[in-house]
Amino acid sequence: MTIGMLILGLLSFSLAFFWRRRLVIADSFIGPIIERFGEPDISGKKQYTNCSSHRWAIKNIVFGSHLQSTERFRSFMMDRTMTGTLILGILLSMIPVIIVYLLFLSFNVIGTSLVLIFIAIYIMRGPGSLENSNLLLEWQTTQDLNTFNIGDLAYSRVSQKAIRKWILTLTVIGIVTIAAAPWGEEIPITLAYIVTLFLGFAYVNIFLPISVFSMPLALILFFIIGPLVILISGLAIASMKKKVSKDESIDIIEEMERYEI
Repeated sequence: MTIGMLILGLLSFSLAFFWRRRLVIADSFIGPIIERFGEPDISGKKQYTNCSSHRWAIKNIVFGSHLQSTERFRSFMMDRTMTGTLILGILLSMIPVIIVYLLFLSFNVIGTSLVLIFIAIYIMRGPGSLENSNLLLEWQTTQDLNTFNIGDLAYSRVSQKAIRKWILTLTVIGIVTIAAAPWGEEIPITLAYIVTLFLGFAYVNIFLPISVFSMPLALILFFIIGPLVILISGLAIASMKKKVSKDESIDIIEEMERYEI
């Protein structure tokens, strides 16, 4: 676990450096455009639709290649409903079993480091907005600057913001994992101990007193209602934090991803 956390931290810093270099290239490209038009308004109050970047986003994000596979699947289900339903049912019944089996084998082999592998895969792939922003900036760098207007600059600024945010995320992950690496072997034990204390407290103070009066009610509260309350509380807290820290500016790229026609 300790070595895995060190590797994850170094990987995070390496990816942050990689994206920082990409950002420097984008900054040098966007500089002359800013001198021509000044800073665009990306607060969301003004929409930039009369620019080539907007048309690129419509073509590659809204109607990108991901829609082609979706359309093929929809056509297959409409043309061969019975066959498609049988195949889909078989796949949906087999996939969870296979995933659980593979996770069980992986956990037996590498233990709690499996969590680090999932985190590493996530930071290597990045969020969808990061990929779209990078593709947009790459496309813009191949175009003629004389054809750009302030709308293209707005798209560039939004893409820059997405990349900067991801660089900050990678840096935080790297710092936290490397700082916690010396105690890496104790982290799973500590988490297991905390969970055990919590479950023991809930069992003694909630389950046992209620089970004296009604065992079915105690089982429902302990195994169904309790986990649901914890899950809903966690989602509510996350939503409140997101609302408090929400930036007033609107990510144009992400808005285009949610665009529907």
